[in-house]
Amino acid sequence: MTLWADALVSRAMVDWDNLRIFLTAVRAGNYTAAARRLRIDRTTVGRRLERLEHQLGVSVFEQGEDGYHPTPAGKRTLEVADEIARLMEGLVAELRGMPQAAGRQVRLAVAAELGFELMPDLAAFSESHPHIDLVIQSAADPADNVLRRRSDIGLSLGTRQPDHLRARRLGRLRQAGYAARDYLALRGEGLAPQDYEWVRFSGWSQAQALRPWDDIFCNDVRVAAYVDSWQAMRQAVDCAMGAAFIWTFVPERCPHLVEVAPVDPALGIDLWIIARDDVPVDAPAKELVDFLAARLQPIFGDAPALTPSAGFR
Repeated sequence: MTLWADALVSRAMVDWDNLRIFLTAVRAGNYTAAARRLRIDRTTVGRRLERLEHQLGVSVFEQGEDGYHPTPAGKRTLEVADEIARLMEGLVAELRGMPQAAGRQVRLAVAAELGFELMPDLAAFSESHPHIDLVIQSAADPADNVLRRRSDIGLSLGTRQPDHLRARRLGRLRQAGYAARDYLALRGEGLAPQDYEWVRFSGWSQAQALRPWDDIFCNDVRVAAYVDSWQAMRQAVDCAMGAAFIWTFVPERCPHLVEVAPVDPALGIDLWIIARDDVPVDAPAKELVDFLAARLQPIFGDAPALTPSAGFR
């Protein structure tokens, strides 16, 4: 055991329930949400955390500009509490003859431009991990969801690692122009890109990552429709309304899409798995991280192979 864990053990007055409430309060983001998860009063949460600080002899929270955060001592206490919780989960699973404790929930925020396309991968995770309840959240900014503790893990798009978060890069995503075979049967194949009608995006507050590809269009391009969501754009292409810029991995799964405008090698955006850097990632979330890394990294291909839960321990 670590010196800190030894110190906790040596204090006979330290109550595991207080540690458990502290761990839940940090993961939930506030006392009210923690009380709801624990099914106790909010005042009880506050009282038990005060008792924990008294037992430890240190403060576990400090106030910053954007609210309360664990102190350095609080962060270390979190690590020990998380380890104890995982040991207890492992014990229960072993005694029940199960690989994992049932009914654990993981909240995943997925960039709004990706969720529709990655749903088969998330469905595969749910099928192979029936003991984990996956909550999928479509988000304009997954990093914000994770920072605000609305989500445990995020799949985020960006040109650099999100600030104040642990992150692992899966690879670089690119787009090319694609149209459905039914559309090309009407308009003709092999035409210049400007000879097709295009479905363009208008909901920039929800999908900032798509702007660089939209900037390729000249002012006199023929527009079949403007849409404000990735799903609407994909459905418009599938229904033969026109062509659109789509992630290059999508046609590998949707063979009815045909390239009508090439990839611009200067354009691309990185895909990141992200988590908070001040809260331990629990066992179910680590399982999700490992699964996504193993499943998605080969698709995007230009990032180094990831070790299991690298950067998320």
